[in-house]
Amino acid sequence: MYTPKDATRFWSKVDRRNPDECWYWQAGKNSDGYGSFSVKHKTLKSHKVAYTLSKGEPNGLHVLHTCDNRACCNPAHLFLGTNKDNVADRESKGRGVRLKGSSHGMSKLSFEQVKEIRERYKAGGISQQKLA
Repeated sequence: MYTPKDATRFWSKVDRRNPDECWYWQAGKNSDGYGSFSVKHKTLKSHKVAYTLSKGEPNGLHVLHTCDNRACCNPAHLFLGTNKDNVADRESKGRGVRLKGSSHGMSKLSFEQVKEIRERYKAGGISQQKLA
């Protein structure tokens, strides 16, 4: 997929250190902190390019970091996983997003509305059907 020229250009933007250290992406990053590399009119995440150049195509799998450093391109720190593996890895490292209450995109009621409904129900005299 990548030409030798692409590979040379890519690795020139990586601060390669000792094999066990993170190799930092030195060029542009996206808003999530992942390195961005443009090739053939596509912008790709640098760690995915590093994996592909070093180990081959991920074939639809996610490229995950053992080091949890989004700017790292060290192939020794990269491994493949399914979407389920990616989610489990994210959760195990405490990076999961937990939107609750009215912050959740599917929320229909505000905290104040829920509080009022509960108070009215506790006060009695009104059915759940009428409250709804």
